Amino acid sequence: MKIDKLMNEWKKALCDDMDLTPVIEEVGTRKLLDILLDNVGSTESFVRENVASAFWTIAWDKPILSSDDYIHALATSLSDTHLFNGIEKIEDDTAFCRAFSSLFVRQIILADEKQNFLSQVQYMEALDKAIEYMILEKDRRGFVYGGKGIVHTICHGAMMLVPLVEHPRFPKAYTSRVLDAVKCNIVGKGRFADEDWADSKLAWVISALLNKGISEDVIKEWIETLLPTIDSSIGLYSDEHYPYIQMGSDIKHFLMYLYFDLKKKSMSDGLRDWISDYLDKLWKRVYLHSQT
Repeated sequence: MKIDKLMNEWKKALCDDMDLTPVIEEVGTRKLLDILLDNVGSTESFVRENVASAFWTIAWDKPILSSDDYIHALATSLSDTHLFNGIEKIEDDTAFCRAFSSLFVRQIILADEKQNFLSQVQYMEALDKAIEYMILEKDRRGFVYGGKGIVHTICHGAMMLVPLVEHPRFPKAYTSRVLDAVKCNIVGKGRFADEDWADSKLAWVISALLNKGISEDVIKEWIETLLPTIDSSIGLYSDEHYPYIQMGSDIKHFLMYLYFDLKKKSMSDGLRDWISDYLDKLWKRVYLHSQT
């Protein structure tokens, strides 16, 4: 079968020019879609990356999916077998399935912006589950050696959130929930951007909110809540103080990513200036216990 030949080829290298026509002619679009969904979490790096590329091709670049196909793919991607597969586990292979299911959701939401095949209920379910996922996800790994490749759960999760926020149906009343989902991935789950720069994609979510008309003041107020109040009785450089130093460092790195993301997109000059000034204030809060 052509699909067996293709899957074997995918184990060896990334496919730059992906012609899926022979496979579609042999098994049909829905069967190919189900094969991709079944292999989204493959522990073989090339297979997983090629599966993601194949879905991007049929869902976005050269779309051939029907409305029912998209809805089927979304329901599967958001399910306990995919986006929430092994959600309670850390440094487990189920993370590959969760991370790459996020990319499937992203492509479906992007496609819906053009084709409008989702109902309001279906869109809201995707938004609710994406936020829930970002709060629950604990695996922060970047690259896994031994042929398994990239995990990037938080990076891919942020990329999933962006089109959900940019979507015409996004309710601004959900702003605080989205910000909570971003916040818990900057502080509280271990070192931010520990493995590589991938977690910088969280800054894209803030840019998306600003593009939706959320005011800079709302973002400023949220930024000031990222670092918890430090008990003034805690001694500097003590065991009790170090976690705040780590959180301060994580927040600083996130704000640097946000600053340059806004600069690259030529937006929110006022917020960028405020971030530049706030970094000094953040240092004082961490090291001098200053609250002003």
